[in-house]
Amino acid sequence: MISVILSTYNRADRLKKAIKSVLNQTYKDLELIIVDDNSKDNTKKVVNSFKDDRIKYIKRTKNFGNDTKPKNEGILASTGEYIAFLDDDNEFRPDHLIILLKKMKEDERFDIIYGDRWLTDETGRITPQLGISKDYDPAFLMQRNYIDTSDVLIKREALFDVGGFDERYKKYIDWNLWVRLSKYGKHFKRVPQVITDYHLHSNMKSNTVKTKKDTETIFAPDWDPYDLEIELPYLGKEPREPKVAIYTLTYDRFKYTKKSFESLRKTAEYPFDHFVVDNGSTDGTVDYLNEEYKEGRLKRIKLNPTNEGISKASNDAIDMIKHHNGYDIIVKFDNDCIALTKGWLAKMVELWKVNHTFALSCYVQGLMDNPGGAPRMGYGTVKEELLGVTKHLGGICVFVDAHAYDKFRWDEEAFLHGVQDMEFSQHLIFTGHTLAYMENYFVSHGILGTEQQKKDFPEYFERRKKEKQTRYDPNNK
Repeated sequence: MISVILSTYNRADRLKKAIKSVLNQTYKDLELIIVDDNSKDNTKKVVNSFKDDRIKYIKRTKNFGNDTKPKNEGILASTGEYIAFLDDDNEFRPDHLIILLKKMKEDERFDIIYGDRWLTDETGRITPQLGISKDYDPAFLMQRNYIDTSDVLIKREALFDVGGFDERYKKYIDWNLWVRLSKYGKHFKRVPQVITDYHLHSNMKSNTVKTKKDTETIFAPDWDPYDLEIELPYLGKEPREPKVAIYTLTYDRFKYTKKSFESLRKTAEYPFDHFVVDNGSTDGTVDYLNEEYKEGRLKRIKLNPTNEGISKASNDAIDMIKHHNGYDIIVKFDNDCIALTKGWLAKMVELWKVNHTFALSCYVQGLMDNPGGAPRMGYGTVKEELLGVTKHLGGICVFVDAHAYDKFRWDEEAFLHGVQDMEFSQHLIFTGHTLAYMENYFVSHGILGTEQQKKDFPEYFERRKKEKQTRYDPNNK
């Protein structure tokens, strides 16, 4: 079922057409929840004139002054799997809901489906025309809103994931919601069909509601799209501190593993659970891991008797983490990654809170090629942190939302070593993540860089050359 939420205040003269447009939909399995923000006109009389069991009427006892709380109360009262919104001065065209629902059912990956609207000016000053219309572009959405509240069909669970409309603001409330859903990682899809009649008039909220940043030439909300927090408590879900799982793959190089783990605990400054998969170490690493697990410094370890390759070991690590459930963030931290800057993990979590689609790494010192990590495409700041945007993240230190692994597994028949970082980076880009390096937080590739590692472990690096040309074979390891 679809729940249509119609919030209204002192617009009885327009409300009747809006209600009719919902009840006359070709799609009939719906409920219409009308939330009256304590109107002083005959709004209730208009609602009662419709004898339809699909209507639920809620009259608030106190006027809130804008649409956010009425819409949130409508969401809480809804029972449909999908939710649509209609402003009291607009109208759905007859096939509005069926068009959106059909597209939603075609691909369940999408969380928000939206269509186009037709603008009409009752004064005759503006010729009827198509409203702002654009395929989903998350970067452009950070600059300008092109999706109207009355044009969307959205999964109910998606609204609860972000906590509904932000009740602190009076204007651009739909834009605020779309930005937060986008940064959460929800998927949008446009249907290029006109499904809504949008009426321009002098009493529109965009004209009557003013904010401190309003100007005559630009759209200027009271909030910053880039720093805007995602999850809010307005639908009863209290935001909590995210849980972090860190995983490490080990394969000999005991000295580096010990130094890496010590640096991780010394610098993270945010709580985490540590998972380790060992790929057949023979140099004392296994004894060290068992002792760390016994002392409670590791959440869980898996000890492979032989080298099964990075791909399989990585899948094993993710499986261990998912088995424990409840993690919001997963970090890969190599056993030759030495953390140098205190608070790097705490900073990454801070950035995650304003954008779940960030995939992050610290600046990597000591690399023989590409100092600092992969080449940057550009730079920007979020939460006053300088980020270098890239198309590839090396696997030394990779921080992502746990959902990034929902439909991803490394190819276990791939080369033992060498293509895994590329596989995951391509997956992240395909699923809409922004890959970036935190330029002011540092890790080192080994204690003194890659060159020193080659001197310390020449046999290991010779073995890696062969692994880059050798595929994993479970029958002949």
